[in-house]
Amino acid sequence: MNKSIVKKVLVFLVPLVAVFLLCILAVYVANNISLPPCITYTLFHINCPGCGMTRSVIALLHFDFLLSLRQNAFIIFGIVLALMYYFELVLKVFGKNFHFPIHSNKFIYTLIILSVIYSVARNFIPAIAPY
Repeated sequence: MNKSIVKKVLVFLVPLVAVFLLCILAVYVANNISLPPCITYTLFHINCPGCGMTRSVIALLHFDFLLSLRQNAFIIFGIVLALMYYFELVLKVFGKNFHFPIHSNKFIYTLIILSVIYSVARNFIPAIAPY
């Protein structure tokens, strides 16, 4: 079989298998393992940008999209970023050299600023706090 065809097939299959296995693992963890609490919340009683992310992923696995957003809205950024990286990889395998602006410093600094604003806001606005 041609190396190019194998590469193209792998680009599609490996992420699908990985997502499937991660979903199985997440369901197992959600049902059988108690995860430790957030260190930032435990020590300082403030919500970090990642607080509620595990509960958000579990809610997504149960197709409860509103609860997922309620627990941590940054899950949307994570999904969008993962899809962007994946589409870049697919385009590269098919010979297209396309890059989303996610590799620029401006994008990274914007994401950091949004993360800080979100973290501060969720500590002062109870409606967006994860608990």
